[in-house]
Amino acid sequence: MYYNGTGVEKDYHIAVEWYQKSAEQGESAAQNNLGFMYYNGTGVEKDYHKAIEWYQKSANQGNATAQYNLGVMYRNGFGVEKDYQKAVEWYQKAAEQWESQAQNNLGFMYQYGYGVEKDYHKAIELYQKAVNQGEAAAQTNLGLMYLNGYGVEKDYHKVVELYQKAAEQGYAAAQFNLGCLYYSGFGVEKDYHKVIELHQKSANHGNATAQYNLGFMYERGYGVEIDYHKAVEWYQKSANQGNENAQEALHRLGK
Repeated sequence: MYYNGTGVEKDYHIAVEWYQKSAEQGESAAQNNLGFMYYNGTGVEKDYHKAIEWYQKSANQGNATAQYNLGVMYRNGFGVEKDYQKAVEWYQKAAEQWESQAQNNLGFMYQYGYGVEKDYHKAIELYQKAVNQGEAAAQTNLGLMYLNGYGVEKDYHKVVELYQKAAEQGYAAAQFNLGCLYYSGFGVEKDYHKVIELHQKSANHGNATAQYNLGFMYERGYGVEIDYHKAVEWYQKSANQGNENAQEALHRLGK
């Protein structure tokens, strides 16, 4: 209640206090939540080692979310040495409990052969399970499999369907990818107005490539009136994130 500000003023410090009391009595959900607070530095100083400690206690009790979170730590080397096999092990435990994010991430590991032998069919199987639960990241990843014909026959209409579902959930990568399909006319009729709409949504989430593409659309007048001020504005946002194409565009425009 304190974490969400439900019935009281939101207070992360008090939330941590109560999670701590509960976690120390072995309540697995509280242990996971306390780990999450340490992971993000919410109500406490960020501490990956503390996050690992609490995730581990919770995961050992079979908490699927904690198992997934522990997999994330090992995959990225947060608070531990990076270990893809350990990540796979924890993702697997969580995925078997139908934790959709774990299914998606485990599918990713199989797609690229991280900690396991590369297996597109296994990746698709796991993505599909997560997709069936409405997981936006999995919808996007499965769309990429259909786009490239990895383990399935290439199918642009299926790609559009999957990207659309994820984009409607506000998933920035899917909004960007769907915009690219409208730009090229793959699986949909070419529509620059849709490109602008989708890339705008993705750019607002901080997607640097979408920001660059918006700058390009405004510079060339694709789907909008030519507007160099708008073009520069979006190029600048993208360039600030290190996008080299945007930096070159600014140089070309004398900015």
